[in-house]
Amino acid sequence: MDLASLVAALGRESRLVIESSDGLVNDVLKFAKKQIERNDAYRYGKPPTPVSVPEPLLTSPAEVLHELGVATTFLGASPLAHVARHWAHVRYCATLTHIRGHLALARPAEDVVYHHKVTQSEQIGVGLALVVAKAVLRKLHPGWVFNAVDAEMALKAGFVAGIGDVESAHHTKKRPDYFLVGHRTTGRRTAFKIVVLECKGTHKARAYAVEQLARASVQVEALTVGGRTPPSLMVASCLARRGITSYVLDPPGDDELWSGQNRDMDELLRGDPEDQLWRPRPGTPTADESSTTTSAGRRTPGSTNDPDDLAPGAPDIFEIPEERRGWFTQILTRAVAATTLLFAGNSAAARGYATPRQRGEEDSTGQLALPELDPPWASNTATSIRLSNGLNLVGTHYRTPLPDGNVLEVFRGVERRLYRHLADGEIGTYLRAAPRTHQKWSQKTRPDDAVLSLGRDGTALVLRISRERRRRQ
Repeated sequence: MDLASLVAALGRESRLVIESSDGLVNDVLKFAKKQIERNDAYRYGKPPTPVSVPEPLLTSPAEVLHELGVATTFLGASPLAHVARHWAHVRYCATLTHIRGHLALARPAEDVVYHHKVTQSEQIGVGLALVVAKAVLRKLHPGWVFNAVDAEMALKAGFVAGIGDVESAHHTKKRPDYFLVGHRTTGRRTAFKIVVLECKGTHKARAYAVEQLARASVQVEALTVGGRTPPSLMVASCLARRGITSYVLDPPGDDELWSGQNRDMDELLRGDPEDQLWRPRPGTPTADESSTTTSAGRRTPGSTNDPDDLAPGAPDIFEIPEERRGWFTQILTRAVAATTLLFAGNSAAARGYATPRQRGEEDSTGQLALPELDPPWASNTATSIRLSNGLNLVGTHYRTPLPDGNVLEVFRGVERRLYRHLADGEIGTYLRAAPRTHQKWSQKTRPDDAVLSLGRDGTALVLRISRERRRRQ
């Protein structure tokens, strides 16, 4: 296999097939109604609707890997975290390809055993869902930029029950994967939106994607803000050699989060939000109860042996009070800042954007734990590179040797000026500057020596093959 050609092909755009239709909605509702008879969890799903999808949606394997890498960058105490964060790019580098102009699963990715396929479809499903969701939202909300925030990380700052507890892990199957935080600046005002996202992936056929979307309709019900449920996007992608198809539905809701003058936003985002001590409440059913009651009128939750299925019973609903919209905006935007800095390898600065509970510095009694004076992993491994098109990036480099004497280089980073804004604590300035930075550099010629994926948030993934440098004896 010519690895240089393989890496170069990662930057080639191809069409991603998307389906969103009334027929898909009917199939999802039909499956959910049937499942209610044995598992009452499906009674709590949000009614889905079709969404207007961009046609054609052009993407590249590099963009999918880029979205996956940013979304799965977490704050962690491992001394090897900076290496582990490159793993998604290296492991799945040869997973996606092009078949007759369409994005498809590569042959080596298809020839793996079942349990590896499960992990592969979950991970690639996240990258594909983010590509699809952001494209849908760009069409629905022109001029807005959306960033992904891990839902568990965000909720951990506000709720003390059910977040991060090993014994309640089955409850996590009823929570969404990500919150998409949108922002737009017009003149001297900035506004924020929130969209809940659930990502699914499978090597099976469309029928299984329908089942996944039925489960997703329960998971996206888990959040309310000011008593109103945000809109959601549910994306299930079927991975196949003949081509990839992503199925997407859009349960509607209220997406407004916060708006105000730029100076007020800057002051809000510079604040240090405290952890809250809220507790989630059980959800209320949205489906017809008649099929899940006995003659005495009592609900009869069923049981399931399917490991991918939902646990019976009501999901947890995480309620953000109306008067805490500003607090939640702080939590989400600071999580965006932390993720971006972690993507660039600066754990030390990223930790400053997280609350004590998000950092794991609070014990089970609710008291602050004694922090290490100098944790070895809370460091800054960021370095700088300049691409041949003139783009300056600050980030972290990973090199792995290849059998032919070459080296696969992976660089994850952020445009230099945007990185400086975040490192200096200027989140508002970063948010306002990121769209302009993307517009400027996306119009530049691509570097001739590397594959570049540049996000609208200013993050970048660079992949290239180079010759191994031999040390002199």
